[in-house]
Amino acid sequence: MDSSWCILVQKKDGENLRQWLLSRSLLNRDIKIESKDEFLIFPLGRELNDGEKKNLIESFEIIRFEHRNMELKLSKKPKGLFGALESSIPENLHMYIPKSFDIIGQLAIIEIPEELESFEALIGSTLLNLHPSLKSIFKKLEPIKGDFRLRNLQLLAGINNSETVHKENKCKYEMDIKKVYFSPRLVTEHARVCSLVKKNEIILDMFAGIGPFSILIAKQKQAQVFAVDINPAAIYYLERNSFLNKVENFVTPLEGNVRDVIKNYIEQKFDRIIMNLPLKSCEFLDVASQVLKKDGIIHYYQFASESDFPTKVLDDLKNEIVGNGRKVEEILEIRKVRPYAPYIWQIGIDILVN
Repeated sequence: MDSSWCILVQKKDGENLRQWLLSRSLLNRDIKIESKDEFLIFPLGRELNDGEKKNLIESFEIIRFEHRNMELKLSKKPKGLFGALESSIPENLHMYIPKSFDIIGQLAIIEIPEELESFEALIGSTLLNLHPSLKSIFKKLEPIKGDFRLRNLQLLAGINNSETVHKENKCKYEMDIKKVYFSPRLVTEHARVCSLVKKNEIILDMFAGIGPFSILIAKQKQAQVFAVDINPAAIYYLERNSFLNKVENFVTPLEGNVRDVIKNYIEQKFDRIIMNLPLKSCEFLDVASQVLKKDGIIHYYQFASESDFPTKVLDDLKNEIVGNGRKVEEILEIRKVRPYAPYIWQIGIDILVN
């Protein structure tokens, strides 16, 4: 027996939570996951901070966090990717071993530093062995770029198939990770925004991708969502995912630049607008201001440096909205959503606009 911090969760959420913990190296792999009645008990490598607990509670049906005695595994597996690789990679390179990676369905995407490129095949096969549910490991070759926000990926190990089905927040999402943008690191943000939506709202998702905001909101809140994306492949999967999750009557997929779509196809005003295009959201605030109802809410995302957060970020945003003839009634919330680069964060701001 050994003592460990752990999480009690409903069994139906077990696999999603396991993948979430694994991708953040939070699961204690030396201790057995236990089953008790309708619950699973996941052992943690450390106590979670308040922010991590809040994110988990918003994303999963967490029963409780507790410290308890749990049974050790008879044969210990390596502690994550580092533990599995440390004996095969020279000690002077240990600092470059990746600490995190993205799991999307049965695929994983990992960034490999230049210093470890000669070991990339080993890293790929090791990751595949550590996670039996995965079928393919892809290396991210360069930053996400272009209007379609696509990744340039190279197969490291497994099957050369970039299409998968990802489960998140009790929804299923088909996608091809080479053709569309999706980030599993936004799982808690998708759930958080959905929790704020009221039934019968009319919502505009300006940069919808395959639909992680739109479909979740439609499924849980039965709100009408107009989901726009410039990438034809994203709209293809968005339509498929609408049927897959049985929300095709609530989600309206629209292909094109959102500025043109609003001008040519939509006369509707919206209760709530989601603007998740952090590099370019500011360029579309005029469009959002035009179609947002009085006392409507904008969920706005951008990248910002530590030095700009929060004062300059808020000042620039307020000035832009005022310049488009609207008034910022209240900043409902501003938060750091996730790290993007050293000293750079993806920022989320909820704005009540009059």
